[in-house]
Amino acid sequence: MLIRTSPRKPNLEQARRIKKALREALGLSDDMTVTVTELACLEEDCAPIETAIGLLRPDAPQLQHKLHKPMDSVDAKDLIEVCTAWGFDVEIPVLAPMLQED
Repeated sequence: MLIRTSPRKPNLEQARRIKKALREALGLSDDMTVTVTELACLEEDCAPIETAIGLLRPDAPQLQHKLHKPMDSVDAKDLIEVCTAWGFDVEIPVLAPMLQED
């Protein structure tokens, strides 16, 4: 017997905070887009929910990094991991205050 549950809705405010924190910490221009998506991970040995964060830039390859945790659990250390994977050097003291709720 299958028990169906309603799909989990991502926290839109947290997505906005993540986007804003990355945009400000990296000094992104208006023609660059940060994407934040929460996905079900179907791979073996993977957390059931992951957060994929992408950076779209004109005339440059798309950058993407996955965090094996729900969006609500993403913190400044995780965003440092994302920035490092993308080739940017950002410190936690820069990102941590940007993730605070307004």
